[in-house]
Amino acid sequence: GRGRGRRGGRGEERRLSAMDEDPVDVKEAIEDGCRPQCLKYWSEYEKCQDRVQKDTTGEAHCTGQYLEFWGCVDKCAAPKLFAKLK
Repeated sequence: GRGRGRRGGRGEERRLSAMDEDPVDVKEAIEDGCRPQCLKYWSEYEKCQDRVQKDTTGEAHCTGQYLEFWGCVDKCAAPKLFAKLK
């Protein structure tokens, strides 16, 4: 069939099919592994969300708590991600 290249025959076909697979996003997996370490920040964010829902001024927000949570995740994940790049 057309899937087999002229030069490599069957080996060429295997190489091409491996290249066609979707790449695995290790960042998401590493971040997922870091989230349990940052539950304190997530809990603060959720408490803030409850307060914001009760706010009648429309001015309350939880940006600070949200950024603290992701800052914690980033601090944990960054060294692991950069190690994968080497």
